[in-house]
Amino acid sequence: MSSFIVTSCAAFAAVLVLLPYGGQTAGQELFAFPADVVVSAYLENARNRTPVFIPGKCSTNEILYPGDHDNDWVCDCRPGYVYSPQEDTCYPLFERGFCQQGEYVDLARPSMIVKCTKNVCTKKGDVPYKDQCVQLHRNNFLCPKQGNVRLVIGVNVNTLQLDCVQGMLEISYTNRNTNDDEEPAEGTPKPMETTTVIFYPQGKYCNNGTKAMHDGKCH
Repeated sequence: MSSFIVTSCAAFAAVLVLLPYGGQTAGQELFAFPADVVVSAYLENARNRTPVFIPGKCSTNEILYPGDHDNDWVCDCRPGYVYSPQEDTCYPLFERGFCQQGEYVDLARPSMIVKCTKNVCTKKGDVPYKDQCVQLHRNNFLCPKQGNVRLVIGVNVNTLQLDCVQGMLEISYTNRNTNDDEEPAEGTPKPMETTTVIFYPQGKYCNNGTKAMHDGKCH
């Protein structure tokens, strides 16, 4: 990832924001951005093998994972999300998803089959954590700091249990439109385009709960 940022700094202006895994900032819809034309080179660069969300590349709640070959990329559930075969969709753990009112998406353990669990917490947005009801993607005064970063309660992408976790890295790239068909008049600056991509350095293809695991594609 670092090599991509360094080699691209002449063409892009990057804005970094920490967001909780599985969460979104208020008013933000991660899957409503225009189709990507800015970072297509990223997918063609064999050195960049970090799972990444790029608008328009995968279905809802999915990101791109590096495949078996240098330029091979596979769509599957975002970290902290699990695949429901009945709906053929990925859903965030510990949120309502496809479940009934008063339930949240969960995994039966140790089978790791997706199921709905009754939420013993009654306040909207609360889930049970360490014998109390807490808000997802908030610190809740239960999580420590790591340097200047205050951890939040979210899904541990390795255990798929609630834990104190760091945020994910969001990078917004702004570049000049290079479409020759839309060349502005002389003396007029080219319009700027912004594309948001989100890197998942802890994301793992074939993790429990993913579509690939359910379909038996993992070895």
